[in-house]
Amino acid sequence: MIGNRFSRVLRLVYPNINARIIGPFLLTVALVAGIGVYIVTRLVAGSLQERFNNQLLDSAHAATNSLADIEREQLATLRSMVFTEGVPLAVENRDADQLEVWLRPIATNARLDDMIVFDHSGKGILQLTLTDSIRLNYTVMPPTDVDTWDGVNDVLAQNVDVVGDKYVDIRLSGSAPLFYITAPVKDEHGQIVGGISIGMRMERLVGLISQQSLSAVALYGTDGTILGSTFRSVSAVDLTLTQTRVQELTRSTNAFTPIEDQNLQGLPYQVMYAPLEIRSQQVGLIVVGLPTNFIVERISTSRNWFGILFAGLFLGIGILGLVVARTIIHPVRRLVDTTRAIRDGDLSRRVGLRTPDELGELALSFDHMTTQLVQRNAEVEVLYHQQVEQTAQREAMLTSIGDAVVVQDPSGNILLRNGAADNLYTIARQDQKARQLLDMIHRSPEAFQSPRSIDLDESHFSVLAKPVCLNSGVVLGHVIVFRDVTALIASERLKDEMLLQMSHELRTPLTAARGFADLVRLIDGKVMSEQGQGFIGKVTEHLVILEHMINQAVDVSSILANRFELRIEALSLAELIRSGAEQWDTLAHKRDVSLSVSLPGDNELWIEGDKRYLSQVLDHLVRNACSYTLSGGSVEICAAPQDKCVHIYVIDNGVGIPPEELGYVFERMYRGQSAEAGPTDSRGLGLGLYLSKHIIEAHRGTIHLDSKVNYGTVVSIDLPVSQNDVIRKTLKSQ
Repeated sequence: MIGNRFSRVLRLVYPNINARIIGPFLLTVALVAGIGVYIVTRLVAGSLQERFNNQLLDSAHAATNSLADIEREQLATLRSMVFTEGVPLAVENRDADQLEVWLRPIATNARLDDMIVFDHSGKGILQLTLTDSIRLNYTVMPPTDVDTWDGVNDVLAQNVDVVGDKYVDIRLSGSAPLFYITAPVKDEHGQIVGGISIGMRMERLVGLISQQSLSAVALYGTDGTILGSTFRSVSAVDLTLTQTRVQELTRSTNAFTPIEDQNLQGLPYQVMYAPLEIRSQQVGLIVVGLPTNFIVERISTSRNWFGILFAGLFLGIGILGLVVARTIIHPVRRLVDTTRAIRDGDLSRRVGLRTPDELGELALSFDHMTTQLVQRNAEVEVLYHQQVEQTAQREAMLTSIGDAVVVQDPSGNILLRNGAADNLYTIARQDQKARQLLDMIHRSPEAFQSPRSIDLDESHFSVLAKPVCLNSGVVLGHVIVFRDVTALIASERLKDEMLLQMSHELRTPLTAARGFADLVRLIDGKVMSEQGQGFIGKVTEHLVILEHMINQAVDVSSILANRFELRIEALSLAELIRSGAEQWDTLAHKRDVSLSVSLPGDNELWIEGDKRYLSQVLDHLVRNACSYTLSGGSVEICAAPQDKCVHIYVIDNGVGIPPEELGYVFERMYRGQSAEAGPTDSRGLGLGLYLSKHIIEAHRGTIHLDSKVNYGTVVSIDLPVSQNDVIRKTLKSQ
């Protein structure tokens, strides 16, 4: 009941559409008239303000010029002191008495407030301080050490800026700040033996500037403290600026000259800020101010003429608004009625207005949007049910996955995770190292785009992170999968231990079999037929191959079990290659391949390494080259020193390696697809290059393989030269 009454009252009080159409016209007229009056009244005030600003700018220029004049006078005094004959020698000898004789007259003539002479380490030698400015009486004070002053350190470091080798410091003497200019003192050889700093009290400096600029002046340090001021009856507390405000004004003065209005002790001032620069070094801010109480605004206008003009404008625009309102209100009411019906849920209502103007076009567009809204509602309802079903399916699939799955946004915030992930994160909360590792994964999922192993709470996981992207390439987040591979790693370790144990156990019967075969060939060699001797030779050859494979398996098992050890000794790589060349030549002859060895004639190529393992690497590379080189081909072994390394090359013109296999040749148990070098498959266990890589890297060397199908293969090895190689060369030359 009360609500209905309030609604009726609101309808009576609230202006109708006619008033809202005419009202803006009347308001516009009043606003334009007010702006015109404001402009007229402000023209006079603006002219006065412009002249005042020019006067303030002239004062600022005069203050800057006065500061430059004072700086030149101080520099002239400083030059007179520095270049006075005998001063460098006295500074070098720390002769304070002699320095006082020479420098006191100059200080007196220049009316210096303070003077400090220091040696090359910044330690004070002589300090003269003006204690009576009327009688110009100077007192010798205990010399101040200036080795902590920035400007003094720049002078002693012989730093030179755009204006020379003299620098500025602002320091406190008692409670009064002084600005010092420091110059180096050099001896006859141009070496700095010390320096001289002359100071002027900031209160005296600001007074001189104020006299020249005919304005109130204040100087600020970089931290906002007031260094000196001539603002009358204004305390330093009222003038002090915060360090943040000083930094803001300093940045502003680099682009323009800021001007502000301030009220100081009840007196209005307009102040201008400029950088306080001495020797092109900005040491604070200089503020120039003038009182503004003499600016008087004069406003004069004819109220009668403006009243007549306003009345005519209001009357004409009111009549025009009534006429226009009649052509607008009817279509608008139809639009309002239709929108109310649609708001209440009746989507079958339409405006049905067909006038050839903007309102007609608006009504037509509104009816079209209503039709589209009905269609979109039906489509959204279908999509909503589909989305609910798909979400339920995804959640069921995610829950059924045994691996821990985490979905995160680009900022690393977790959006979704399954039960396995909950268990994993519950365990990780109890271990700080595990928490840090998981945080690192969430911060940098790009580092896990290929599977990487991590350890969490004595378990091993394979982590894989894949980005979730739109078709446009925008990354929505990452899906991170933690797969528990603890059992797999344990089985791999058990397999490696069993392989190592079996390899060791197989050596005993293999050695016995080979020994018996050699014994039969020695005992019955004369009475045995040629065919029998051939059989015995084949047995021995295959036993050697089997022994080589077992040795490879043992070495690989040692590497995987972290039991691989080298016996390092100094050895000649050239001798190592020459000793193996005979057996390699036999193999090459059997394969109808030409073998050549290229070594430097006067260099034994001394290195430090394990002779057995390096021989094993060279033997494997040469045998590989001979095995994969067709009849009539060639294999070349080269070794040469370069810088602090020995370079070894094994080059063949064999069948080569396909490009898609080059990335896997150094992997364990990888056997290439090429078996075209002979009638038998000579690829072996796929451990040779894997072992070679580990052996060379254990010697702090590198191994690299380049190959091209039907052109051949080049294996290059770099090994560091022995540190004693230079000594051996010297002994050999003697």
